[in-house]
Amino acid sequence: MIRGAIALALVFASAMAWAQVPAGQPLVRTKLIPAEGVVIGQPVRLDVEVLFPGDMSYPPLASVPEAKGAQIMRFETQATTIRDRIDGQDYVGKTFEFTLFPRRGGEIAIPAPHITVLDKNGDPTGSVEGQATRLDVAIPAGIDPSGPVLVADAVNVTQSWSPNPGGQPVKAGAAITRTITRQADGVPALGMADFQFTAPEGVRVYVDPPAVDDRMNRGSVEGHRTDKVTYVFEKAGQYQLPALVQPWWSLAAKQARTEELAGLAVTVTAAAGPATNSHPSWRPGWLIAGLAVLALAGLAVLSGGRLTALRRRLLAERQASEAFARKQLQAAAQSGSADATYRAFSVWRGRLAPGEAARLHGDATLAPLLAGLEQALFGAGDTWTERNGEEFAGAIRHWQPRAVATSKFTPLPSLNPRHDAGRPSATR
Repeated sequence: MIRGAIALALVFASAMAWAQVPAGQPLVRTKLIPAEGVVIGQPVRLDVEVLFPGDMSYPPLASVPEAKGAQIMRFETQATTIRDRIDGQDYVGKTFEFTLFPRRGGEIAIPAPHITVLDKNGDPTGSVEGQATRLDVAIPAGIDPSGPVLVADAVNVTQSWSPNPGGQPVKAGAAITRTITRQADGVPALGMADFQFTAPEGVRVYVDPPAVDDRMNRGSVEGHRTDKVTYVFEKAGQYQLPALVQPWWSLAAKQARTEELAGLAVTVTAAAGPATNSHPSWRPGWLIAGLAVLALAGLAVLSGGRLTALRRRLLAERQASEAFARKQLQAAAQSGSADATYRAFSVWRGRLAPGEAARLHGDATLAPLLAGLEQALFGAGDTWTERNGEEFAGAIRHWQPRAVATSKFTPLPSLNPRHDAGRPSATR
């Protein structure tokens, strides 16, 4: 009874709003697909229709403000031309497609779309506000609602190792790169949880920033994400690189599922030491010639696979440094994107020494900004603006850690990144 009255009131309010639109101004309609039965993390299509009476001089611009407890994204697709007849009047306009990802359960308020009207030369001539909407979000059994949830009809996860030892031992100092590719129908890469890469003592972990490639396929986004991590073996021993699990909720089967990625057993032997010569009868000339041959052979080895491996290791060390991650974070924050900022922040935090991450949440300048970022993405806090991003970038620029993880190579990330208690469960 109450819901019926609310629905009737919304219809009446919408009709009144349409009746008050000045002549010649566009009408704005908002549609949610699906509009009900949505679970946390499920992608919802948000269509914004902008209709002009009679003729459209120039396609308008459309935007939707950030919603508390949800992410709203617009992909680089062309708006679709539409036509309609309302109360005997012909209308023509555009449909702008957005994708909404609810990040908490309960009712989520979606702000009214903002439309910028342009003249025939493409110059702004005014603006129109659409109608705000609401969405009820359920939390299915077996799903942790505290962080981003991957919800899709189909998920594909693969991995590869380079080089793959195939059970053969490797020398101390060798590096192996693990590449993980994930694809989910209807879910962009930002909706996929970060893996927590760890390794046994004696193995260093260098995590690259994720590579994302979201594609549009017949009106639906297809998210592709590639994660790379390099393991460097510091000393001889037997090592087991851990397996990984990608949990997700199947819309088709209405149940929780997991994709498992097997670990890798690696045997590491000591690096070969310099050869020694105990032959007492060698002459200096023969000794010099032998050393020259050995030097040329060493150069030949370095010019091949060893040099490539060395370059790859040096690049991995630079990209795995705290300074590199800090610069990446500042650039992401200045873009004004809450999603990109939080991804870059997660990478940078992993480069700090143990205990430093806890200081972030206690810093008088950084803590309020960090809380606002987390609430904008995962809770019911304020929206994240470009001004917030600039302030966050400035705070990161001036924040000085007491220490970063160090070794014989400086600077380096921590040996085994940990999941700090101060961070919301954005990864699982």
